[in-house]
Amino acid sequence: MNPAAKDDSDSPNGSPASSLKREGSRSQSPPKRPKSTRPTSTPTPDDSRAEFSRGTTQKGRLWAPDDEPTKARHQSQDKANVASNTRLRAFSGAQPKGQRQTQNQTQNQTQSQNQQSQLASTHSSSHVDDDDTAELIKQPETRPISQEQLVTEVKGIYAGLVMVESKCIEVDSAQTAQSDTSVLNNEQWQALIALHRTLLHEHHDFFLASQHPSASPALRRLASKYAMPARMWRHGIHSFLELLRHRLPASLEHMLTFIYLAYSMMALLYETVPAFEDTWIECLGDLGRYRMAIEDDNIRDREVWTSVSRHWYSKASDKAPTTGRLYHHLAILARPTALQQLYYYTKSLCVAIPFASARESIMTLFDPLMASNPSQQSRLAPPELAFVRIHSIMFSKKSPEKLEPLIAELRNDLDNHIARSTRRWLEPGYVRILKI
Repeated sequence: MNPAAKDDSDSPNGSPASSLKREGSRSQSPPKRPKSTRPTSTPTPDDSRAEFSRGTTQKGRLWAPDDEPTKARHQSQDKANVASNTRLRAFSGAQPKGQRQTQNQTQNQTQSQNQQSQLASTHSSSHVDDDDTAELIKQPETRPISQEQLVTEVKGIYAGLVMVESKCIEVDSAQTAQSDTSVLNNEQWQALIALHRTLLHEHHDFFLASQHPSASPALRRLASKYAMPARMWRHGIHSFLELLRHRLPASLEHMLTFIYLAYSMMALLYETVPAFEDTWIECLGDLGRYRMAIEDDNIRDREVWTSVSRHWYSKASDKAPTTGRLYHHLAILARPTALQQLYYYTKSLCVAIPFASARESIMTLFDPLMASNPSQQSRLAPPELAFVRIHSIMFSKKSPEKLEPLIAELRNDLDNHIARSTRRWLEPGYVRILKI
């Protein structure tokens, strides 16, 4: 053998071909060490061969680091060998020991913070669950009020109510007497509104206390005994509305404010104090009629409040069909439909509790139609005009000589009118009036 070739084969820096030939003649890597065996600081010849052994490679293909399983490479390293550890970190992307310890500490701190936040969230959620459970109790604990406490409360409320009521009566009377000379500014109007609002709140507290579920029958009768609903309407609402109405148009904005305030209070009493439901319904209708009466600019708003007032009056008349006052209110809202006005005025006078003022109101309907040139003739068809005139003569006993011609006119024109209007002729009120 050539000595130079021998030297090349023994040299660690030999050619790749000689290395591959040497590796092919060598046996497979020794079996893996057991995990319990601790490597020594000085590797044995077998360990050294196992460390640098790359295993078998496919023929015609060079070895690459990815060909060897990662697990085999990890297990074949000597922990005490600095060079092998450095090479392992280079292959696996591992960090140095000091940096790895710092990262482990940071991860441990982050994990502990996450655990604490999870515990805190769990604790807070448990409190939320506890609160939700407490809110789902069907009947919460309440302290029952005794009869003595309820009576004392009603007496205190009534004493304050009487004081405020006296002040409202005094102020309203003084302002009504000086309606032609005194002019109030905004601050004075606001003070009057606040005074009457206080009276309404006192009445509301009195009704809630006297109509309490724990109240005795005698305590419940106090509101009726002292006519509290009527006093509330007369001194707390109506007198002040009349004062505002007589100061129009300067008091228009303040009147609107007070109407909305009184309407909301009556609606609240309608929901919370059902013992006087009929009174609250009629008061709501009256407030709607006040609001309708002062609306001159916006026709749509006027129609809306007319409909609102009619709704409450119709509801009240359904509950008290023998009260003629309610039909009188509906007759006022029926303007300018003459037949509907005639129907409601007639019914307000024919029920068990007639409304005497309807006699004067119905004449405001008859007088223009009986004149020689009635202003409403253009709005009424000839049969409708004859129908209303016949009732006017029968009611007022005036111009009896015109009765027979009017009856004949009605008979001649009614069939043609029904044929032209079909079923719509029932709407104005023919059948209603004939039933009466």
